[in-house]
Amino acid sequence: MPVQPTDAMKQGSLVDCLITEPQNFDRRYVVAPKVDRRTKAGKEVWAACEEQARANLATVISGDWLHTAKAIATTLRNDPVASIYLQGQGQQPHFWHDTEHEMDCRYLPDIEDPDRGLLVDLKKARSANPAHFSKQAYSLGYDIQVAHYAEGYRDRYGDYPKQIVLLAYEWQWPYNWSVNVISDDLLEEGRRRREQAMCLIKECRGINEWPSWGVHVMDAPRWIRPDDPANDTDADDLELEGLD
Repeated sequence: MPVQPTDAMKQGSLVDCLITEPQNFDRRYVVAPKVDRRTKAGKEVWAACEEQARANLATVISGDWLHTAKAIATTLRNDPVASIYLQGQGQQPHFWHDTEHEMDCRYLPDIEDPDRGLLVDLKKARSANPAHFSKQAYSLGYDIQVAHYAEGYRDRYGDYPKQIVLLAYEWQWPYNWSVNVISDDLLEEGRRRREQAMCLIKECRGINEWPSWGVHVMDAPRWIRPDDPANDTDADDLELEGLD
C-alpha cells in the first residue's frame, strides 16, 4: 500500500518544487481559495479542488502554504551562502541495478552538479540548528539515504560525489537554514546501515514476511518516580561554579 504523505512531507515537496522545478508547479499543485473548511460551503469548495487535483494527479494546497514556501525559496535563493548550493540540475531520476544485492534501485536527487561533484538534498527540519538537526537526521536515516544517493550518483557519472550536503530549513519565520556537509565518517555509517537495510529487504522479500516491533509491556517512565535513584541529582554533579 502506498505511503500517504503527511502535511510535513507535502510542505517539503512544495519547497522542493519551487526551488528545483518551478516550471512544473502549475502541473503538480492546485491552490485552493481561502475558505473556512469547518463550514458546509468551505468543505464543498475544498472538495471541488480535491476533485480537480485528482483528475490531474496533483496536490491541493492552501494559499498560506504557498506563501510560506515561496518565502523559504526566496530566502535560500537570496542568501549568498545558501544559494551556492542551489546551483545545478534537479529532480532528474536515475535507475540502476545493484548487482551485489540483485536489486533494482532508484535515485532522485534534489540538486546535483557533476561539474563540481556536488550532491544536495533539501530537508524541512523542526530545527535547522546543526546540533539539533544532526540528531533528527540520524534518527530519520538521512545517512542511509545519502549513502544510497552516492551509489546512484556514481552509477550515473562514474564516480562518487566530492561533497554531499543536506540543506536544512525551517518552515516558520524567519526561515532559518543550515548547510550540513556530510563527513566521511557519517557517510561510512550510512553505508553500513544501508548494507543492513538492503540485506533485510532482500531477506524479507524472499520469505514474504516483514518484521515489526512485536508485543511489549509498556511501563511508566522512570523519570516520573521521585524515589528512583536515577532521578537523584547532587549539586556536585552539575559542576556549577560560584555555589557555596
